[in-house]
Amino acid sequence: MKSILISGYNSYIGNHFLKKYKKKYKIINYKEDINDISKFKLFIKAKKIDFFIHLASLSRMQCDVNKKLCKRTNFLSVKKIINHLNTLKFKPNFIFMSSSHVYTNSSYKIKEGDKKNPASFYGKLKLQSENYLKKNYKKYCILRLFNVYGKNQPYNFFIPDMHKKIKLQKEIRLNKSIRDFIHVNDVVKILNFIIKNNINDTINVGSGYGKLLSSVVKMVSSKNKNKPLVKITNKNDKLIANISKLRSIGYKSKICKINEKNFNI
Repeated sequence: MKSILISGYNSYIGNHFLKKYKKKYKIINYKEDINDISKFKLFIKAKKIDFFIHLASLSRMQCDVNKKLCKRTNFLSVKKIINHLNTLKFKPNFIFMSSSHVYTNSSYKIKEGDKKNPASFYGKLKLQSENYLKKNYKKYCILRLFNVYGKNQPYNFFIPDMHKKIKLQKEIRLNKSIRDFIHVNDVVKILNFIIKNNINDTINVGSGYGKLLSSVVKMVSSKNKNKPLVKITNKNDKLIANISKLRSIGYKSKICKINEKNFNI
């Protein structure tokens, strides 16, 4: 049985992965502050870990509020962990959960090798972490997540944030943006595939389908039966994953596109 260490154990994706695969893998949750490298060193010292899934990070909104803590958590802690893992005799595979925020908007579906030009501080730190990992660690897989959704998401995600604003009758400002949404169940299945097949690469994790954000807001409002107060500007942009690489490495399972049937909040 493979041994998997997860940082950010209480994260949305981490919880779903644990529930689905706790009988398949020996999953160890790291519950300490990821910024305390001394505790991390002591924790991992006597353990033989096959995979380290790094989920611990601040959200984009949290990074906008506290850039100093964001840099410490989302980049400097990653750097320290990589440096320490390199000192171990048995080095685990490092699975880094990155983001579509490393890219710039595009009129076509984005491939892994396309231009990286993050607009947000959050995206810039994700890209810095990716680059450091690539240059300083051999056994790694980078998963660039697009917009994850699913039931009982916390409020630092787009859909529950819209749900809260609609419920409180707050104004929602949107442009004509198109985004790629992927269900959390598909994300954890892909994560399992990466582990099972020991993939070392950089992979887009999205559905490959685009959806207008205004359409998603309408879906949210139909669930809570309140009319949203939406103001839409003329600006438009698009961010959709090209998932041909994921398919080329052997992932054949269907990835659902967001719609009324599979939409739950």
